[in-house]
Amino acid sequence: MTIQPSLLGVLGGMGPMATAYFFEQLIAATPATMDQEHIPVVIWSDGRVPDRTDALLGRGPSPVPAMNEGWHALRNAGADLIAIPCNTAHAFLADLDLTPRHGFVDMIAATIEAAAALSSGRVGLFATRGTRLTGLYDRAAQEHGLDLVHVDEDDQENLIDEAIRIVKGGADPDLAERLIEEATRTLAASGCDVVLAACTEIPLASRRAAQVLPVVDSVACLADACVKAFAPGR
Repeated sequence: MTIQPSLLGVLGGMGPMATAYFFEQLIAATPATMDQEHIPVVIWSDGRVPDRTDALLGRGPSPVPAMNEGWHALRNAGADLIAIPCNTAHAFLADLDLTPRHGFVDMIAATIEAAAALSSGRVGLFATRGTRLTGLYDRAAQEHGLDLVHVDEDDQENLIDEAIRIVKGGADPDLAERLIEEATRTLAASGCDVVLAACTEIPLASRRAAQVLPVVDSVACLADACVKAFAPGR
């Protein structure tokens, strides 16, 4: 028997703007008509967590100790369902102090399920190098019969990595929009009919890209999955 959760914990700060965006998406997705109908949430947002991609590439320290600190804080606050609005952080789940009595919302699974409902089979991926390296989305896409297409190395470095850097640094948002749009047009030309915004910074720069191809927002997918967990059947 599945027990309905009572308090959502958000392990955030990876990055802080993405965490704020997730909370906005959660509120927007909740079918509430008054304050009292919204999901109770406690957010742990610590931007000091070491970079997940650097850790996966062997260029920096592991984020696990800092993530576990936040995880424990959320559990101590009473959270019985936990979400992490960072795709790359999902690569470290096996190293976190998970317990059976605490539920977890899988961002990767929620995003792929949404993509499968929109795509005829060929899906493009915008993600960090760390997420690409782990193959998290590749495995999930294969389970749903989707052909996942990565951008080439040049586009990863000059378009995706650069756009992520711009968003994280609060630099020129229009430039980030143009970079993601250019990458989207390349994927469209390769036969993709949907693009996955599989880095939590990407949706913040995808308005122009969404005019080229449908963009599946991993942050919005996570928010929707959290809402469903609190209101089964909706």
